Amino acid sequence: MSDETKVKIERDQNLADLYANNTRFETSVWDLKLLFGKLDLSQTPPEIVRLHTSITMPWPTAKIMAYFMAINVIIHQQEQGVIPIPERVMPPRPDPDNPELSAFHRDTILYMRWVHDQFFGPEPYVPPGMGGSVS
Repeated sequence: MSDETKVKIERDQNLADLYANNTRFETSVWDLKLLFGKLDLSQTPPEIVRLHTSITMPWPTAKIMAYFMAINVIIHQQEQGVIPIPERVMPPRPDPDNPELSAFHRDTILYMRWVHDQFFGPEPYVPPGMGGSVS
């Protein structure tokens, strides 16, 4: 790609730099909305997540973002080791054995279980040339 066809990236002077340790998702046929929030333990129980920012993006942007998020996690784990996830916030492993699932949905759930295992299982996929560093 030549320098003339690259997109210039600049930070807006009003760029908000916020912290989130919780993300929720809302979907439509048109787009994906991510709602970001922070766990507030000042008034427990119950624990409260205070949502403070939402970003809505079209599905093609969400797909590209998911790719780059996965790439960044893979690289970080290769350099720093496996990112530990506390058991109490671990996403449940999808169950393809639910008798109410159609064959189509069962195949989708099987794939989702494979993805879950790659992120959270005891033996995640390690890309070629990166073996040994991720444990």
